[in-house]
Amino acid sequence: MKKASPGKPLELFGPMHVGVLKSPIGKVYVESDGERVVRVSFTHLGQGKRGKQPKVLKEAMLQLDGYFKGRRKKFDLPLYQVGSEYRKKVWHRLSSIAYGKALTYEQLSENVGGNARSAGTACGDNPLLILVPCHRVLGKSGLLTGYAGELWRKKWLLQHEGVIEKDLFDEA
Repeated sequence: MKKASPGKPLELFGPMHVGVLKSPIGKVYVESDGERVVRVSFTHLGQGKRGKQPKVLKEAMLQLDGYFKGRRKKFDLPLYQVGSEYRKKVWHRLSSIAYGKALTYEQLSENVGGNARSAGTACGDNPLLILVPCHRVLGKSGLLTGYAGELWRKKWLLQHEGVIEKDLFDEA
């Protein structure tokens, strides 16, 4: 994962470039300022800027599509992450959780400081779903808890990555 480039500051209230990717877990909306990926969400992000999509947005869409098709396990994109030092520390640690692996919120907090609840809150504030894999963090006993994209998507992502087994009656 490329580190966020300092570049120019994000235009907070200006329209962003928005791409939409159809995935097995619904539409994925990717937002870019033209130089970096700013947000990935399952919630419609609005119209966005009209015109040609920037190269970084096209690349993000290609990489996410590869992930959903099982051909990509890591992302290499410039990201724009705004948050407190603690949140950035949590997000950085999330980015180092390998595909097919998971941590508990308690283990995450042991790595970054704070407690499981504060680590969980920082995960919930992650604006870059999938790219910064907060779905790879589980409750203390391996329970699926908390995910901004809804728990059924977290379950699908973890099954897709082989962290948890597919249910016996799930479609292939």
